[in-house]
Amino acid sequence: MLNKLKQFLFGKPPIQKQHDFFGKILFMGGDIPKDEDYWETELEIKGSREPITILINAPIDGPDSRHVSFYEGCVADLDALFERCWPVFEPDFQEWTGNKFSGKWRDAFELMSIEIPREGDVTNEWTVGYYVDSANHYFTARFIDGTPKYNEIDG
Repeated sequence: MLNKLKQFLFGKPPIQKQHDFFGKILFMGGDIPKDEDYWETELEIKGSREPITILINAPIDGPDSRHVSFYEGCVADLDALFERCWPVFEPDFQEWTGNKFSGKWRDAFELMSIEIPREGDVTNEWTVGYYVDSANHYFTARFIDGTPKYNEIDG
């Protein structure tokens, strides 16, 4: 009875799992499966000042080896990951910061998030987010068909 009352007052507790690779993951979806359902976690990675948010587009069953492989490919070379994002950041960088880019991305950008696409397939939509302190905004590269298409700026 008490559990039903808690559920009525506070909603269902979130679904959490312990994943072999990603650790504790939290499901961000409902009872009825939808394409926008995803899992969320934070991971520490070498070369990042703070843990980064990992958004994993996967069904309620959880991420699989394809998601792990995609993530490992992203974090294996953070310089290469940034270089993939830079074409959509470049037009906005000087306008939003008032500065020329030094060429050293770690001087201006802090990696904040990686969104892993459905099925870990690079051709599905995914994002990489950075915080740009001098702009006081987040720059997020949205990839479609494996190519960065545009920068989403929010603060």
